[in-house]
Amino acid sequence: MRGRRIRLLLSIPLGSLVVAVGLAACSTDEAAPDDTPSTGPTEAPTETPAQASSPVDDGTPVPAATAADSHLTFDGLDDRVLVPWDASFPTEVFTVSAWIRLPQPPGQRAAIIARGEDDDSFNLSWQLYVGPEGDLTAMLEASNENNYCYPANDCVPFGSCESGDLFVADGAWHHVALTRDESGELVFYIDGQERARCQGTGTPSSNNQQFLSFGATHGSVGRLPAGAKEPPVWFLPGEIDDPAMWNRSLTAAEIEAVQRDGVDPASPGLVGFWSLDEGQGQDVHDLSPALNDGYLGANPDADSADPAWTPA
Repeated sequence: MRGRRIRLLLSIPLGSLVVAVGLAACSTDEAAPDDTPSTGPTEAPTETPAQASSPVDDGTPVPAATAADSHLTFDGLDDRVLVPWDASFPTEVFTVSAWIRLPQPPGQRAAIIARGEDDDSFNLSWQLYVGPEGDLTAMLEASNENNYCYPANDCVPFGSCESGDLFVADGAWHHVALTRDESGELVFYIDGQERARCQGTGTPSSNNQQFLSFGATHGSVGRLPAGAKEPPVWFLPGEIDDPAMWNRSLTAAEIEAVQRDGVDPASPGLVGFWSLDEGQGQDVHDLSPALNDGYLGANPDADSADPAWTPA
C-alpha cells in the first residue's frame, strides 16, 4: 500500500530480541564522545513512491515498504484486471482513486479504473484514464449514449470546467482521484491536491452491468455492429497500486488523507479497495465490506492478459 502505514515485523525470534535489547543497553556504557550510542553502520533509508511523488509531504518519514507489498505492472497491449459487476458499484455519485506510474505519455487513451460500455446497453457509466499526452482525464456516458469528456469538455460539450496541470506521465508515482457529487460536480485530484473542477456534468448511465476494470476499459466510443461484443481497449502501459472506490463524494480533506495515510478499509461508503499486495496468483481481494473480489487477465485462469506482480 502506498502512503503511510505502520507495519509490525514479527519474524524476530524472542530470544534474539532479548539479546539485542541487552546489547543495546550495554552499549550506552561505552558511548561515543558525543554521548550518542554507537549502533554501527546503517543503510540509507529506501525512498518510497509516496515520498518521491507527493508535493504535500510534510517531511514525516514514511515507513519503508516490506516484502509483503506489491503492485501490478500492465504492458499496454492487453493486460487488465476484471472485477465482476455488483449492485454496489456506484454510478452518479462516486469517488475513485489509485496510485499510478507511467514512464511517458501513453500516446493513446490509457484507462486506470473504468466502468466501460455494456455489451447489451452500449452505455458506459464512467472511467478515469490518462489521455494520449499524459493528462488525467475522465469520461462519463449518459443513458442516451452521449459521451462527456472532462476537463477538456471535448466530446459532447456539457457543463463548464476550470483546470490546472493534470500531467501524470513523468515516470514518478502519483496518487490520482476523481469525485462526483449529487450536483454533478466533478473534481480531479493529483497527489492530494485539487487540479480541476467541472460543474453541471453529464449524468452517468445506470443501465450498465459491465465488469469494473483496471488498466483497460471495455468499448470504444460509439455503437458496435449488431451482435458484436465490446472489446477491451485503452490499455495502460504502466503500474497501478491501491485502486479504491466509494459510493459517495469524498471531501478534499479526505482525499488528502487517503493520499497521505492510505485507504482505511472502514471508511464510510467504501465499496472497493484492492491493495494488490497478494504478490502472486490470479485473485485480487477487495478489502472493503463489499467484498468485490476480482482476477487478473481476461478470465479467472492464467492467460496472456495477466498484468505482472511487481514487488514494491
